[in-house]
Amino acid sequence: MPHLPFSVVGVLHWLLASLWLVSLNAQAAIEVGTLTGELNLGPHVQLLEDAERELDIEQLVGEGCALAWQPSRQETLNFSFSDSAWWLRLRFENNASSPVRRLLELAMPLHDYLDAYVVDEQGDTVDRWQTGDRRRFDSRPVAHRTFVLPIHMPAGASREIFLRLDTHDGLYDATPLSLMSDAGFLAKAQRELMAFSLYFGALLALLIYNLLLYVATRERSLLLYVTYLGSFFVLMFTARGFAFEHWWPALPQFNNQLVPINIGVFAVTLAVFSNSFLNLRRHAPGVTRAIFGVAGLCLLSSLPALLGHYAPVFRLMIPAAIVLSGLLLGVAVWRSWQRDTLARIYLVAWGVLLVGVALYFLRVAGVLPYNLVTEYAVQVGSGIEFLLLSLGLAWKINQFKNEKLAAERATLELQRSLNERLEVVVEQRTRELERANRRLMALARTDPLTGLLNRRQFHELVEEKLQERRRSGQPLLFAVMDIDDFKLFNDTHGHQAGDEVLMQVATLLLDHFRRAGDRLFRLGGEEFGILLEADSLEAGQHALERFRQALEQLRIPHETSRHGVVTGSFGLVCCSDCRQVPSAIALYRQADQAMYEAKERSRNRVVTRSLAGAWE
Repeated sequence: MPHLPFSVVGVLHWLLASLWLVSLNAQAAIEVGTLTGELNLGPHVQLLEDAERELDIEQLVGEGCALAWQPSRQETLNFSFSDSAWWLRLRFENNASSPVRRLLELAMPLHDYLDAYVVDEQGDTVDRWQTGDRRRFDSRPVAHRTFVLPIHMPAGASREIFLRLDTHDGLYDATPLSLMSDAGFLAKAQRELMAFSLYFGALLALLIYNLLLYVATRERSLLLYVTYLGSFFVLMFTARGFAFEHWWPALPQFNNQLVPINIGVFAVTLAVFSNSFLNLRRHAPGVTRAIFGVAGLCLLSSLPALLGHYAPVFRLMIPAAIVLSGLLLGVAVWRSWQRDTLARIYLVAWGVLLVGVALYFLRVAGVLPYNLVTEYAVQVGSGIEFLLLSLGLAWKINQFKNEKLAAERATLELQRSLNERLEVVVEQRTRELERANRRLMALARTDPLTGLLNRRQFHELVEEKLQERRRSGQPLLFAVMDIDDFKLFNDTHGHQAGDEVLMQVATLLLDHFRRAGDRLFRLGGEEFGILLEADSLEAGQHALERFRQALEQLRIPHETSRHGVVTGSFGLVCCSDCRQVPSAIALYRQADQAMYEAKERSRNRVVTRSLAGAWE
C-alpha cells in the first residue's frame, strides 16, 4: 500500500508523456461519413522514406510517434527514380450514425508493389492486402485495372491507413490517390470505361479498315501504318492496365516486360512509317539514317527489361524518344516548307502525338506534374494523329489514282486525235485507207505504256517468222531482256518512277533496232523480247552489246543495284534450223534460260546460245 501512490504517479506521468508525443505527430483526420464525391488524398498524406526497406507495420504502429513522418505537400505523389520504399499514412473517421464503406484508389496501373494496412483505434490491423502489378491480378481486393482498396468504417470509429509503396528497381511513376464512395467510384469507372472504349474502339476500327485497304490495294504504306497502329494499340492497352486485367492476369512478369519492349517497337515502326510516308530516303537520306539510329537505340535500350532491369531502360529511353520526336518534327517542318502536302498533313498529325508522348515521358521523369493534360495527352494526341494520317494515306492513294486516270485520259485523247487525223487522211487519200486501218489495228496490239508490241503479238509474229524460216532455211535470232533489280527500284523510287524507266528503255530499243525485220515486244513487267533481223549469232550479239552499253550510259540512278545505275541482262538464241523449233514458247524458254544465266553471272551482260538438234 505505501507504494501505491508512487505507482499511480508513474502511470500518470507515462500517460501525459504519451499524449504529448501523440500531439506532436497528430494528423488531421479526414471525415468520410458524409463524403459523396471524389477526394484527392495527395495533400492529406504523411510520408515516410524507408531507405533500408526494413520497416514493417508493427514498427509503424508501435513507434509511429517517434518516426520522421512528413506532410506530402503534393497534389499527386511522384517519387520518380528512387531506391527507397515509401510509407503513406492517412487517418479517416466516420462521424455518421451508420457504418460506411469507402474506396481508396491508387490510379497508377503499373505500380510494382503495394502493401496496405487498416489499423483501428487499439492499434490492431483489421485489414491488409499485398498487391501490385508484379503480383497476380487476383491479389487485388477489387478486380479493376487500377488498385482499389475497400475501407470499412464503423459508425463513430476512426481508422489509420498505411500504404507501403515499393518498386522492382527504383522506378516510380506518378501516384494519384483518391477516396470515394461506392456510387462515386462506379460513376467514375463508367466514365473511364466509356472513354477508353470509344478510344480503343476507334483505334481498332482504323486498324481493321486500313488492313482491309492494304489487302485490296497492296499499298505498302498502308501495311506500315497498320503495323505502327497495332504496336501503339498494344502499348496503350497494356500501359492503361487493361491487358493485365483481361489478357494475361496470371503473368505479371510478362506484363512488365511488354511495356518497355513495346515502346521500343513503337519507335521503330514510327521511324519506318515516317520514312515511307514522307519518302525521306529520297529527299533526306542523311536525316533518315539519324532517325533509324535513334529508333534503334530506343529498341536496344528496352532489351534490359527482359532481364528485369527497368530504371536504366527509361533513363536512356526518355531522352532518346525526345530526340526522335525532335528529328521527326524538324524534317516534317522542312518538307512542309518545300510545299509537300503529305508533309504538312504529317506535321499536324504527328506533331500532336509527339508532343503528347514528350509530355508523358517528362511526367514519368518527374519534370512535369501529374494532371489531366500530362496523363491523357498521348490518348488525345494519338486519336487526332491516327485519324489525320489515315486521311493523309487516303489522299496519297487518291493522288496515285488521279495520276493513273490522267494517263488513261491522255491515252484516250491520243487515240481520239489519231482517229481524227485518220478521218482527215481518209478524206484526202482514199487509197491509203488500208494502211490507216492497219495502223489502228497495230495500236490495239501494242503495250499502252511503252508502245511496243504486246505478248499476244509476240506469239503470232514469232510463229509466222518460224514458218517463214522453216521454208527458207535461214537462221532465226531471238533475245529476251530483263531490267536488273527492277523490283528493288520500284520499292525504292515508287511505281511511277519505274514506269518512266520502262518508257526510257522502250524508246532506246526503238532507236537501236530499226531494221525492217526487227520486232520489239514487252512480254510483261520489266521483260522485253527482241526479234532480230541478223544473219549470224555474232551479228546479233554485237547489236545487243551496243544496246546494253547505251542503256548503261543513260546513267539512270539505281542505288540498290550493284552497278549503281539501271542495267539489263540479255539471253540471245540463234536457231540455225528452225524446223527443230516446236513453237514460239519453246524459243522463248531457251532465251529466258540464257537471260537467267546472265543474271547469275553478275547481270548486265549478254549470254548467247546456238541451238541445233533436239528440243525439250
